[in-house]
Amino acid sequence: MTPDEIEKKVIQVIADSLCADTDAITPQSSLMRDLGAESIDFLDIMFRLEKEFGIKIPQREIERMARGGLAPEEFEINGVLQAKGAERMRALLPELNPEELCEGLALRELPSLFTVEVFVNIVKRKVAGGELDSFINAGASTGASNDGLLLR
Repeated sequence: MTPDEIEKKVIQVIADSLCADTDAITPQSSLMRDLGAESIDFLDIMFRLEKEFGIKIPQREIERMARGGLAPEEFEINGVLQAKGAERMRALLPELNPEELCEGLALRELPSLFTVEVFVNIVKRKVAGGELDSFINAGASTGASNDGLLLR
């Protein structure tokens, strides 16, 4: 499957989940701000993507990857992103506006930054061989905390 085919299918899945017109969705569309998604919609979108592409995207996967080898307090304190955590998240999610993905961001607000492109790239990585799983396993072996708030 080509990258363009993946993008089109992801957009279709998101459109179906949110009852939106595919013409109104671009890779830069924010799921919450532009398309009106709510927390529960993220679960539906993930389920539909898994079914459509035959992949597994465990809940909170992005945050577990971001935590990697960071000590819990280096990543976040009381649900607030710290400088090193923000740096890791920007490296992991270059699709997001780096000015919004910064130290001091409440983790509960992170999904509001997610764009269609984030999901397109997650699917591309998983379809290409699931490299995300190896990143998670590397982080888990360092004892990093996996109790985050992403994609609940």
